[in-house]
Order: sequence, then C-alpha cells, then structure tokens
Amino acid sequence: MTLSDSTTSLENQISALTVSPGTAACVWLGQGGYLFKSPQSVTVMVDAYLSDYAEAIWGVTRAIPPVVEPERFTPDVFLATHWHEDHLDAPTVRRYAQEPNVVFGGPESCVVRAQIWDWPPERTVTLERGERHSFGDIAMTATFARHDEEIAMTGDAVGFLIDIGGVRFWNVADSEYDARLRPMREAEIDVMLVPINGGGGNMNAHEAALLTWQVAPRVAVPMHYGMWPDEQYGPGATLDPQTFRDTLARLGSETKVQVLEPGEIALFQAS
Repeated sequence: MTLSDSTTSLENQISALTVSPGTAACVWLGQGGYLFKSPQSVTVMVDAYLSDYAEAIWGVTRAIPPVVEPERFTPDVFLATHWHEDHLDAPTVRRYAQEPNVVFGGPESCVVRAQIWDWPPERTVTLERGERHSFGDIAMTATFARHDEEIAMTGDAVGFLIDIGGVRFWNVADSEYDARLRPMREAEIDVMLVPINGGGGNMNAHEAALLTWQVAPRVAVPMHYGMWPDEQYGPGATLDPQTFRDTLARLGSETKVQVLEPGEIALFQAS
C-alpha cells in the first residue's frame, strides 16, 4: 500500500501518519537511504544522504533533491551501515547531533566519526555484526555485508535486520554478492531492500536477483540507483529495476518486486 498527498510536505505527512499494529511505514530517501515509522510512532533513518557532501569528495552530482529537509524533520534514531559519504552524510550527522534526543547507531567506524562530528557519546550505540538493540517497538540487528571498494575499504560494513512491530525488513545495504548472505533466508524476511547498481563494491541487478531468490522474502525493493546521473555510477552499472525484476522472474521466484519512488510512503504488513 502506498500513501501520497501532493498538498502536504513529506515531513508533515510522516509526522501526522498513524501506523496500525502489524504494519510499518517505509520511505525511500534515495540511494541506500530509508525512513521507517512504527505503530508506536518511533522513527528511524538509515543511511540518509540529505546533502551534496559526496560531490566535493567523489565528484558525483545529485540528480534528485533531498526528499526530507533535516531542519523540518528529526528522527528518533539515525543509523549508518558504513562510513562512505553517501551513507554517513557528515552535514546531516552534524545537524542531528545538535538535537537533544536522537540516538546514533552503527559500526565502530561510523560511531567514531559521529562523535568527532559532535554527536554526544552517551547518545551513540555501536552495532557490529550480530549485535542487537531495541528502540521502542523497533528492534535492529546488524548483519553481515561485504562492501569491498578498494580505494575506500569498509571492513566493518553491516546491513540491518529491522523488526518493526512484527514486520521484518532486511536492509542488505551496500554489499557484493556473498554466500554468507544466504542464511538470511532463515530470518523469514517480509521486505528485502537490496542494491542493484553493480560496481563500487555492490552486487549488480542479476546478483541481487539471485540473492533474493535464495533468501525468498515476501517483497523485494531494489535500491541504490538514481541518486546520480547514470554515467556517474561507472561502466557496466545495472540501474534499471526492471532488469532485477526480469532476472528474478526467470529464476522462478515467488517474491513480489515493489519499486519505490524517492519520497513515497509505503506501508508493509507483517506476514
């Protein structure tokens, strides 16, 4: 189910949204970023890239504007899966560090950077692979990821298994295809958020489809495309979610593919 209201800002829509028990709200922020809201009105941002910080570092230019303005919306929890600039966005981290109640969570490389950027240590939680933490009715467990980018290695990169009122999301996060991801089938995933771009330490659309077929979530949401102009993703990038959908269909998967638009509010129910 998708909600839309062109007359009201996304920030106001999220703030006003009542999430029913057994349901979770999910907004794609673009690239690998997501915003979730639970039935207890807990809000969690993951890998929110809301600035143009990566342009100065990597020379990649935003193709879409931020769908959320940090000055107009503050989450309860801010998570990062690894320290790359389009996932650990320094200007956004610095902005939310000034809010009195926001908790920051992620692997040590991210927590250390957040603290350098003025996040109070008492409001940070280190989440290494296998570690779990709860915030209200949202529980998150850091999962294995292998994000090998030679010029900017992220040895402690993670994904997140996020249980929101019984709806189980797996944010695969940036990762190459790896056999150590396949046991996530045992987690009985409702919604799998999976990168498809290929290159830069990520699986391509065909590898993402193979992993999805093996893990067998109810719903798969392709991500990590569209933030930059296509040519800035590098040669051989697989940026069309239809490629992912077609390959998954050829594998005989029963998983439903749901393609989100940046800023779209999608409601998912527990199985």
